[in-house]
Amino acid sequence: MGIVEPQQAPPRRPRPPLIWPWLLLLLLLVLAGLGAWWFLARDDNGNGSTSGPIVVPNVIGLPVAQALARVGRRGLVGRVETKSSGDVPPGAVFAEDPDAGSNVARRSVVTLSVASGRSGSATAVAVPNVVGQLAPAATARLRAKGFSVRVARAASDQAQGTVIAQRPRGGTVAPKGSPITIRVSRGTATVPSVVGKPLGVAVARLKAEGLEALILRVPSNQRKGTVVAQSPQAGARSTGGGLRVRVYVSVGKSAGAEPPPPLAPSTPAGNSKPATVTVPDVTGQAQENAQRRLNSTGLKAGVVFVPSEDSEGNVGSQFPSSGTRKRGTRIQLNVSLGPNPGQQVTIPAVLGSDPAAAKSKLRSAGFEVLTLPQGVSDRSQIRTVVDEQPARGRRAPSGSTVVVYVGRAA
Repeated sequence: MGIVEPQQAPPRRPRPPLIWPWLLLLLLLVLAGLGAWWFLARDDNGNGSTSGPIVVPNVIGLPVAQALARVGRRGLVGRVETKSSGDVPPGAVFAEDPDAGSNVARRSVVTLSVASGRSGSATAVAVPNVVGQLAPAATARLRAKGFSVRVARAASDQAQGTVIAQRPRGGTVAPKGSPITIRVSRGTATVPSVVGKPLGVAVARLKAEGLEALILRVPSNQRKGTVVAQSPQAGARSTGGGLRVRVYVSVGKSAGAEPPPPLAPSTPAGNSKPATVTVPDVTGQAQENAQRRLNSTGLKAGVVFVPSEDSEGNVGSQFPSSGTRKRGTRIQLNVSLGPNPGQQVTIPAVLGSDPAAAKSKLRSAGFEVLTLPQGVSDRSQIRTVVDEQPARGRRAPSGSTVVVYVGRAA
């Protein structure tokens, strides 16, 4: 019987590599790319840009769902706080933080105060319009509605003590107990003549007009203590409550004192203007008045609001502070935010705009507007805004004044 040898099994074929994990990874990468594209497209703020500041939309008065949708379309995140409604329909937005028109970073949180319809200690009520009223009556009316009142003095052609602006504006809704800032007119003053008067009499007369005396001692042939010159000259009209009048007082015949102010350079023949001008001292004056004065002198103004304990809206310092400068030189004015700064708003750009459109845009952002002329050599700039101060993009108190300079033939 023969021996049967065992048969060997054929060798196994190697297993093919798995493909589905790679396909799954590729699918995940595609989905991730689509998700990133969707997120960026969603965050586009509707203008094709994915960077830069976002303007907070105005959603006050809208139903909460509509307000949230509008905030979301701007690339911002809405957060709702329900509060007692007062006179506001339940479910409507009566306040937002940051305020409408503010420039914020993308994905910033905007807090929406939504009326609940329930009464309580934080009831929101309509802010009465007190513009045009005298300050005591306006203050009493606001306090009767449950608001606290802050008073800021401002330059104005209106009667002294009249409310010329308020924030928040009349007709808006705010919680009881919140502060309302009213800007009260300082009125205007005519600079009296004090030349030839004793120093004490001159200072008293200026003070009676709401003006401040800046005393400078000068050598003179006149009796010691007598006013020998003043600047501005008698009869000048200016806002009261802060304007400094330079009073040059005789110290007799002596050396080392500051000389009296030189006479203004005479204008050459024809309509040409002197190439250089003397920089006036506008510290202590209201912003609007300071800009008017620099403009009438032939100088430009650059305005920046800075922290200060001085009254809100007053010029705390300037650079250069004195001397002779080329006509058209820009003088830096540092304007006080006041001891209790309120909300600040970013100034929109209006350069190149029609003056009426510029005023409308600035007022919609919460600012008062003053228009001043500025000579231009380019005829295409005539009757258009060629400068704005404070400048676009800077922040200034809501309700403060932005001066727009409109081109005219030089």
